[in-house]
Formats: sequence, structure tokens, C-alpha cells
Amino acid sequence: MPELISVTEFVSETNEDYKAPTTSSFTTRMSHCRNTVAALEEALDGDRSVLHKIKKSVKSINTSGLGEFQRRPSTNIFPFCHFL
Repeated sequence: MPELISVTEFVSETNEDYKAPTTSSFTTRMSHCRNTVAALEEALDGDRSVLHKIKKSVKSINTSGLGEFQRRPSTNIFPFCHFL
């Protein structure tokens, strides 16, 4: 697994590069930054695809439930009339 860099490490490296650009090691750490961003993008893409599948599932469940309710509307309402 590629080495990842934290936000605090990135900020400190950036500050060091800003204060002393000739002696900083920011350019050598750029690969770690790229690896971190790539890993985060990959994880977000996975999460996005899972959420899309869940959305489609919930939508189909909702649609099938509405279809069942529309086929038998009177049988669904009468049990609630006893509570009124």
C-alpha cells in the first residue's frame, strides 16, 4: 500500500516550503500527497457506487409498495378507521 500523508503533515510541509523553498522536502513528498488523494478518490467512488445501488433499491421498494397500495386502496384504509 502506498504511504499516505495526513492533512497536518501536508500543511507543515507546505509552510516549510513557503518559508524556505530551497531546503524544503515538499517536492519529494508530492508522491505521498498524490497517493493520498488517489486513495481518497477511490474510496469515495466505491461509496458513491454503493449509495447509488441503495438509492435504486429503495426507489424500487417504494414503487412496488405504491403499486400494491393503488391496487387495494380500500383494504388499506379500513383498519385505521377503528382508531378514529
